[in-house]
Parts: sequence; C-alpha cells; structure tokens
Amino acid sequence: MITIFIFLVLLLISTPIAAALGLTSIYAVLQAGNSLDNVARTMFAGIDSFSLMAIPFFIFAGDLMLAGGTSKRLIEMARKLVGWTTGGLPIAGVISSMFFAALSGSSPATVAAIGGVMIPSLRDSGYSGRFSVGLMCAAGSLGIIIPPSITLLVYGVIAEVSISELFMAGVIPGLFIGLSLIVVSYYIAKKEGHTPDKKPHFKEVAAAVKNAVWGIFMPLIVLGGIYFGIFTPTEAAVVAIVYSLLIGFFIYRELNLKTLFAVTKRSVVIASMVMLVISSAKVFSWYLTMEQIPNQIASTILEVAENPVLVILLITAVLLVVGMFMDPSAAVLVMAPLFLPMVMEIGISPVHFGIIMIVNLAIGMLTPPFGLNLFVAAGISDLPLTNVIKGTLPFVLVLITALLVITFAPSLSTYLPSMIYD
Repeated sequence: MITIFIFLVLLLISTPIAAALGLTSIYAVLQAGNSLDNVARTMFAGIDSFSLMAIPFFIFAGDLMLAGGTSKRLIEMARKLVGWTTGGLPIAGVISSMFFAALSGSSPATVAAIGGVMIPSLRDSGYSGRFSVGLMCAAGSLGIIIPPSITLLVYGVIAEVSISELFMAGVIPGLFIGLSLIVVSYYIAKKEGHTPDKKPHFKEVAAAVKNAVWGIFMPLIVLGGIYFGIFTPTEAAVVAIVYSLLIGFFIYRELNLKTLFAVTKRSVVIASMVMLVISSAKVFSWYLTMEQIPNQIASTILEVAENPVLVILLITAVLLVVGMFMDPSAAVLVMAPLFLPMVMEIGISPVHFGIIMIVNLAIGMLTPPFGLNLFVAAGISDLPLTNVIKGTLPFVLVLITALLVITFAPSLSTYLPSMIYD
C-alpha cells in the first residue's frame, strides 16, 4: 500500500510518469531486498525487444506524414466528399481523424494534426467552441485504437499476443467508434440547423481524392503487408518511414533537409520518453509479479464479484480511473499483467481484452486531471481548459456507450482475426 501511495503522490504533484514509475519501483525493489543492479537489468530487458523497435519508427513515420502535408490533404478530401451534407464539416473532421489515426498510431498527434485545422473551421462555420474541441478530442482518441496503434503494440509485447491479430482486432471497434461520433455529429448539426458547405463539382472531388491518394495508400501498404505476412510490424514501421520520405520529398515536396532535421529531433525526444516510460513500468510490473500482487487482486475481485459480467464491469471501472492519471502505454504495462490472468479465467480472450483495455485508456485521454488530448486541444484552440473539459463530456458518454458494446459484443474484436488467423 505504501508503494501505491508513493506512486499516487508523485502523480498528483505532476511528476513525469516515467520518473514516478521509476522512483516508485526503485523504492519497492529496495524494500523487497533486491539490489539496484536488478533494477538496471530489468529496465534494459524491458526495452530489449525487436517488436518494441516499431514504436520509434511509427512515431517518426507519423511525424513525417504530418510535416509532409498529408493531414491537410486528407482533411480537404473529407470535406469535398461529405462537407456538403448535414453535419458534413464535423463528419469530415471525424473521417480525417480516422485516416490520420491509421498513419500516426497516436491520439495527441491526431488531435494536433486534424484538430489544428478543423477546430477553427468548425467555429467559423457556426459550431460552438465547446462542441468543436470536444468532437476533435474524441475523434483523436481513435489514434490508439485504429491500427497501427503504438499502445496496442505495447500490449501485444506485454501480453505475448500476436501484434498482427491485435491490429486486425482494432479495425471494427475503431470504425464503430468513428461511426458513433459521426451519428452524434449529424444529430447535433440537424438539431441546431447548421448550414452545410456548397456541394462541390465532381472535378473538385476527384482532384481532392487525387491529392490525398498517396496518404491513403500508406495504411493500405503497411497494414496489408502485416496482415498478409509480407513483413513484421517492426519492418512495416520502417517501410512507413521510407514511404513518408518519398512522398514528402518527391510527391508533395513539402519536406526539406531543415524540416527533416526538426522532425527527426522531435521524434527522437518523444520516442525516448516513451521508451523510458516502458522501461520504468517494466520494473514496476516485475515488482508486482514478484510480490504476487496480480494474484491477490484477482482473488479479491473474484471473491467480491463471481459473475463474469460484474468482474469485467469492475475491471472497466478501474481502467477508466487509471486512464485519468496515466499515459496509455504506461497503464498497459502496469495493468495488463494484473488483469490478464483474471479475464482469461472468466473466458475473455487476450485479443478481445486488449481492445477493451485500449478503448478504456483512450477514454482516459479525454478526462481530467491528466487527459493529454485535453491539453493538446486547449493549446491549439486557445480555449480555457475548463471549456475543453465541458466540451468533451458528451463525447465521453458516447465513447463509454461504445465501450460497453465492444465489451459485451466480442465478435466486433474477434471476427476479423478469426477469419484470417484461425
């Protein structure tokens, strides 16, 4: 209990998550009679994985696609395709976020790339500031659900589950959540009487699709290569980098050596932070396993709630709270070893639980006090954080409803993997 208390105190005083996990882990390991040598070895072992090499590569590929002009072309294509319908502009924002999620694998990156353009456009078209930031925050959460998701990749490594299967499992839930946001956007636009854009000519639509087609091809190449066994997720991430460089330099011509240096520097910093979080969380997970805490928690929950439905609802409630305080990748590293044995005992597959966990943590990115999407949206919209939080609340309810459907309709997650891998 003292270890958990120290960890929560460090989080509450705004200690970086990697430092909070690392300091807590060091204290716990020393109290258990182990040496700092074991801490260092475990931290190194935590990131000594071929699969985890995909994380910095996907981060770099997403940054290259953003700097290379892909996001604005995707937005323009979506606006031409659906902007002339009722609720067309917010629907275009959701569709653009879905496309960019399949390029970046990151929720904050999706909010920044798509929200930076769409939030001002929505407000100029008469939508309220709260609605605009709330919708784009929620749509940005798709960044860690729709593959290739960095958080799903981390879960696959920890749970020892096929990353290809997890990526396939995330497709339908991601599309379902996107569709839910589209339906809500349509309803609000119709209720408030918003005027759609003028219907474009066919040539304008064709031109927008042509300009964006290189960005559309990237997830098809990357995910298609993974699903058909042409290359591993790590190799796919490298292919994504090469593809991003080619279209950035030679097709869109918005990349240059100066921009490439800045993008590389930013990606290295972000990737280093993520890997430090992973290595620190690995020590924390090692300590929990050494103290048999997962078994104790599992026994306690199963004693309190023997019904499988109550068990998964209780786990969901815990994950929603954890998501409010922790980065998704760190939360996966800490919580997956706790809950996996339990959910497998009540008949939930590791693949399905991976999607349940990631959707829970995606919702956490929209909720205070530490929802990262909130801070990104506040920064790009110049709205007070309190207004951003109020704007996201209706969409949090939408996402929780979608989460319950995904939880209790496992075929949404398991259908595609079973078709290809069984």
